[in-house]
Amino acid sequence: MNLRVKDKLVLGLTGSMLSGKSTALNFFAQNGAEVLSCDEIVRELYKKTAVQQKLSAWFGSFQPAQVAKAVFNNQAARLKLEAFLHPLVLQTAAQKIKQSAHTCFVFEVPLLFEAGWDKLTDLNILVLGDKRTLPARLKERGVTLAEYNRRIAAQLPEDEKARRADIVLANCGSKADLGLKIKRLIRAITFIYGVK
Repeated sequence: MNLRVKDKLVLGLTGSMLSGKSTALNFFAQNGAEVLSCDEIVRELYKKTAVQQKLSAWFGSFQPAQVAKAVFNNQAARLKLEAFLHPLVLQTAAQKIKQSAHTCFVFEVPLLFEAGWDKLTDLNILVLGDKRTLPARLKERGVTLAEYNRRIAAQLPEDEKARRADIVLANCGSKADLGLKIKRLIRAITFIYGVK
């Protein structure tokens, strides 16, 4: 499966938890890109009867919270779930890209590098959050530092993600600052690649 389409530009977008990926995705949309969210596609899939039946058979429920609880500390169950969902997510994203009239897409994938999906896009962008504002963002989201560290430990280190990314977007200022960076970035990328 490949997300690349002739005469279209597909950008992978990722970042650690609370780095500002969703905010960045919204700014890309405001600047003319068609945006796709891996999490949103998964939510769409959870509404399909065939998916609900499979998840219920495996985990006793198709409710996202119950499925997440079932795979929380069970690596075999998590890998089984990923092996089932990942191809469906990729297929859905590829269809949306192919069928759209847009020429520039930004696909937000939290585990872009971990899943190897960085090899399926034209360029990959990493959003780096500001460590100084992390405590405030954790409090705002109601996430404990222990939970944050547990999730981060399950991912590639940020320096490795930065090494693999084509573009590293530092989210260390205001939202307006991030918005301006993305406005300039999308203008430069679409000019270089000759897409509108």
